[in-house]
Amino acid sequence: MHRNSRRRPYRPFGYYFISTNVSEGYMFLNRNIFGFLLEHVLHLSAQLHHVKLVAYKINPDHVHLIAQIGPRGTISDYMGSWKRQFSRQMNQILFREDFRTAGYPGEDSNPRLRNSQNFKWQSSYHSHLITSRQDFDNHVKYILNQHEHHELPENKFCYVDNDHVFKFK
Repeated sequence: MHRNSRRRPYRPFGYYFISTNVSEGYMFLNRNIFGFLLEHVLHLSAQLHHVKLVAYKINPDHVHLIAQIGPRGTISDYMGSWKRQFSRQMNQILFREDFRTAGYPGEDSNPRLRNSQNFKWQSSYHSHLITSRQDFDNHVKYILNQHEHHELPENKFCYVDNDHVFKFK
């Protein structure tokens, strides 16, 4: 184990509030093509890793989510999976010649994105084990209110599974 690694406690079927940031604070995720791609990758990785994705909000430079870990696997497995897959696909888009020279069709031209280096996430993330119904409800409200907190014009790329029943174990 790396000497700076932090052991994360895992609770099977536990609910976790997780936050992670884009490296160097680039505002990549407010562009529709990248927001829709990340939504797809979040859901696909959740299925592959037996994770129940309860809620998320994709902000321009960071993501908040609530996930319930299944009987096997860890938060680290899930986070590593979707961050790696999204980064790979994002860099394929960013380094396409037509994207670099003319902008992506249907998107406004943004030289900062076109001239950027590799897309990267910050290497770590924050995770919080949700310990009560009130804690759960507070984090769902926090996710739903992100657009106001960051003064965003709309609450796009926000998801809450309204059919999900919180079962604290």
